[in-house]
Amino acid sequence: MSVRPFERSSEPAESASGVDLRTMGRQVWRERARVGAVTLAAMLLTLGIAFLLPKWYRATAVILPPEEADLLSNLTMAGRALSKFPTFGELGEYFTPADIFKAILKSRTVQESVVDQFQLMKVYHLGSREKTLKALGRNTGVKLAPDGTITVSVEDRDPKRAAAMAMAMLESLDRYNIEKRNTQAHRTRVFLERRVAETDSLLRANEKALREYQESHHAVVPASLSSADVSASANLMAQKIALEVRLGVLRSYLREDNEQVVQTLNELEQLNRRIGALPALQTALQRLIRDTRVQEQLYLLLTAELEHARIQETQDTPTVQVLDPAVPPERHSRPRKLLLALAAGVLAFAGSALYVALRGGSVMPARS
Repeated sequence: MSVRPFERSSEPAESASGVDLRTMGRQVWRERARVGAVTLAAMLLTLGIAFLLPKWYRATAVILPPEEADLLSNLTMAGRALSKFPTFGELGEYFTPADIFKAILKSRTVQESVVDQFQLMKVYHLGSREKTLKALGRNTGVKLAPDGTITVSVEDRDPKRAAAMAMAMLESLDRYNIEKRNTQAHRTRVFLERRVAETDSLLRANEKALREYQESHHAVVPASLSSADVSASANLMAQKIALEVRLGVLRSYLREDNEQVVQTLNELEQLNRRIGALPALQTALQRLIRDTRVQEQLYLLLTAELEHARIQETQDTPTVQVLDPAVPPERHSRPRKLLLALAAGVLAFAGSALYVALRGGSVMPARS
């Protein structure tokens, strides 16, 4: 008996698992009207339910990248002090002023101010303050763009309230920055006032000692004592004391490993080496003149810094520059009706097709 080598089998093809895919497909095709009807019904039903769901509106505001001087600007120090305040959580070792703004906007301090201002416990129909804060956190977003701008978005059922809440968050951020800046300036001003008073006392004592020395020795200050050696020594000593004052202010609210503290310590070390290289003054009169000039220059430096701190203490200039203010949105952000209807249609089609295929007996036992 001859064998036909390429004779096709008349039995339907089966997959390795015993499922006849062609039979399943034919069964679904025969019931395509029913599958289509179920799919269409699911889409229409979901679309109808979506129309009944409450509408939510998203309002968005954008602010420009902040400058370090907008946070704290006392004695030309950067605004890194916020890293020590637990309100903001861990900001990491390296961060920018924009990261600080973002942390403040997401902090509990700002969130609670919005909850109280708009009475969100009543709006959200929640009896717990913690639940209200969590709900507000889900409805707000703070995004930092690569160019440094910060986007604040708020969702609410009322478009006007959504815009007002977004702007309220920015106002709370600005108010916190101003209060923190003024508080820091107040501490700096108190510290500098004490040092100015001490310097003034030392200056008077040095002037008195110089005058008494001149009277007792019948000495007159010669023009040669205004030489470069005395002037250089006095300038460097005054700079050293001013750096020590600045270091004391920095250490009052910054860690020892902060870059501002480390930089000031390095400058102080370099200044000490320069002072050590100066030639020694030969006479007591030279030393008295130098000490007097040191206190004079230091008094001028501290007085200027004290005046700057007084200005900062009462300064109320805005720290937040709004690029795009939040406006009431015209269209709602959710629910997305078409997307929900499409998702329901896909699920309905898959479920009905599988049901029709299984009911038609497309699953066959595997051949041994």
